[in-house]
Amino acid sequence: MSTKQNKMMKTLLSQFTLRWMLIMLFTLPIYSVNAAETSINNLEFSSLAGNQLQIQLDMSGPIAEPKIFQTDNPSRIALDFDGVKSNLAKKSFPINQGAANTVYVVEASGRTRVVINLTEKVPYQTRQDGNKYYIVLKSAGAVAAVNTISQANSGKETALSRFLPEQSIKSIDFRRGPNGEGRLMLGLTTPNTVVDSKQVGGKVILNFLNTTIPDSLIKSFDVADFATPVQKIEAEPLGENVRIAITPSNPNYEYSSYQEDNLLTVEFRPLTPAEKEAQLRERQPYIGSKLSLNFQQIDVKSVLMILADHIKTQEGKEINIVTTDSVGGSIALHVNDVPWDQVLDVVMKLRGLSKRENGNVILIGPTEEIKVLEEKELEARKVQEELEPLKNENIQINYAKAENICAILLGRSVSASMAGSGKSGSGGSTTGGSSGGSGSCGTSSGGSQTSQSGGAGGAGGTQNMRLLSARGSVIADGRTNVLIVKDTATQLEEIHKMIAKLDIPVRQVMIEARVVIASTTFARDLGVRFGVNTVQNNDSDVAGLAQLGYTLAAASPPGALAMTLAAGANYLLSLEIEALQNEGKGEQLSNPRVLTSDRQMAHIEQGSQIPYQSSSANSGPTTEFIDATLMMDVTPQITPTGSIIMDIEVSKDAPGLPVPTGLGGEALAIEKKNVMTRVQVEDGETVVLGGVYESKNFSSRDSVPWFGDVPILGWLFTPLKSVSEDKTELLIFVTPKVVKSSLTTH
Repeated sequence: MSTKQNKMMKTLLSQFTLRWMLIMLFTLPIYSVNAAETSINNLEFSSLAGNQLQIQLDMSGPIAEPKIFQTDNPSRIALDFDGVKSNLAKKSFPINQGAANTVYVVEASGRTRVVINLTEKVPYQTRQDGNKYYIVLKSAGAVAAVNTISQANSGKETALSRFLPEQSIKSIDFRRGPNGEGRLMLGLTTPNTVVDSKQVGGKVILNFLNTTIPDSLIKSFDVADFATPVQKIEAEPLGENVRIAITPSNPNYEYSSYQEDNLLTVEFRPLTPAEKEAQLRERQPYIGSKLSLNFQQIDVKSVLMILADHIKTQEGKEINIVTTDSVGGSIALHVNDVPWDQVLDVVMKLRGLSKRENGNVILIGPTEEIKVLEEKELEARKVQEELEPLKNENIQINYAKAENICAILLGRSVSASMAGSGKSGSGGSTTGGSSGGSGSCGTSSGGSQTSQSGGAGGAGGTQNMRLLSARGSVIADGRTNVLIVKDTATQLEEIHKMIAKLDIPVRQVMIEARVVIASTTFARDLGVRFGVNTVQNNDSDVAGLAQLGYTLAAASPPGALAMTLAAGANYLLSLEIEALQNEGKGEQLSNPRVLTSDRQMAHIEQGSQIPYQSSSANSGPTTEFIDATLMMDVTPQITPTGSIIMDIEVSKDAPGLPVPTGLGGEALAIEKKNVMTRVQVEDGETVVLGGVYESKNFSSRDSVPWFGDVPILGWLFTPLKSVSEDKTELLIFVTPKVVKSSLTTH
């Protein structure tokens, strides 16, 4: 090889080596970044304007967008970060702000899942800024999905749709799950699409408010071949809304819905055999497997043996049928495709028999004989109770009052035990069993004497409703909220079961009030914007909601506004009040919130105390104070259907004009205004109360400068005196919300 070729080889080799070193130099930092696995180093949360909550995750490096999904029941938002570890010191982070309850961070299988437990479903936004990841939860008033709205509120949709931005359904897909469930997946243009789901005539109806749908999706989809509980899906426009009807193939299903970003999933799950049996029992009393029998004459015991064999072979159950010696005789039996439990009932009715079940054993005998056996068993049980030793046990009461539970154990209602005392409750002997009458429950908090008088009253009450045995007794310790029970072991077990059902947390209601003083036209304008019709009747304006559904206050004076606003329109109310203040037509005086228990009164009061002097013949002048406040008392009651009944009393005391007193002085008069009513609203709806007016008169006179001051001739340059009246109305917006119980993640 020549010298020139050697130089060329060395040059190429050096260039190749240089390029390789440069490549390694630039790729080493990349490899080092990838080699160091990203982790979550810190979690913080803070409140933002508009009642929003921000959750911040600090990462050790950049991350890919996580997979996010949201569930309805329970309400949760879950984020899966692939390839991310957790360096947090704990897994659970209590928040208890806004709609967020707790945050759980769990690491498993090469990923970290962040679960946000919500009190109710709310819209959310996510964003990434460098090594920080943010989740912003919006206020509960802007909840995207309105589930299972009651039939009475169906007329609200048209009015609400006018306030919502236009939305669209862009795709409809149906898939079968691994366990035979049917999943209807609807692609939406925005994650805040409002949907109302309900069951009507055996179908599940989804109503999308102010939503459009492409012509290609307006059709009927036959999905029976998927072998799921769903048979057909029909999509059609309905005015400004879209209606999707799902027809199930059979009634043995349950459905739920959850939304993940712009994808709404409605899942239909087939029922398990146990759930089918429970549902079948609700529809018809006989659920046994069917059989056919044809006998001219057959012995009753032989029929019972045939039924036992049928149950074992057809249902795989071991049922033992035991008869008394008195069971006998023969019957003619001809049944075709009848449940075995119905055949058994027919045979027993024909022969005057009764049955008693205990586990997998059925005892059959004549009705009178069964009755005698039960009476003997009851007598034996009484003898056993009299001979059974008594035990003392201290039972801790967690949520209820020990005195109230004590009264129930003695067979009295709580109100009776708190309102009155027994005939011998104030003094009697410690033995007082039969003479206690309706005595109050004993309590040891007042000392030994109180405990003894309580013992006398403790034996009172209705004997048929007593949970204690005849020899049992109970005392309540108000200081530690403990029940001291003395009874047999058998009865103590029953007492524990009853206390477990009674000693539970009472549901709570968050009551938010907005006190607004506004012009008299604001209430009317507000009603028009929310779909309220005003009816004139004897010069009195009574507001009624034609489309949103209304509740008229029972004690409303003529001219007072009393209506309810739908839960979906609550978040618009703040905008209306803010616009009212910007236009100078009114002012929001206060916005208090108070949390109270079910059937417990909440008291809200705001104002001042006005001093005044009073005197008497025996003493000189003294300074006293009188309240001039705005006061509201609300007592909520949660109904079994989820609505809330509220007893509302509003009073406004304001200082008036000075009035002369009998002592030659003056005292300040207090002007009182009071409104009392009872309304029923749905959870989250707003009731509007009015009728408290204030009127102020103003007089003014304008004149031409200089000329108006000239005597006699000045009246030519001075117009007439003008008198104006400024009339305002006090409006109170009350919004009750049921506080949901805490959610836990397993």
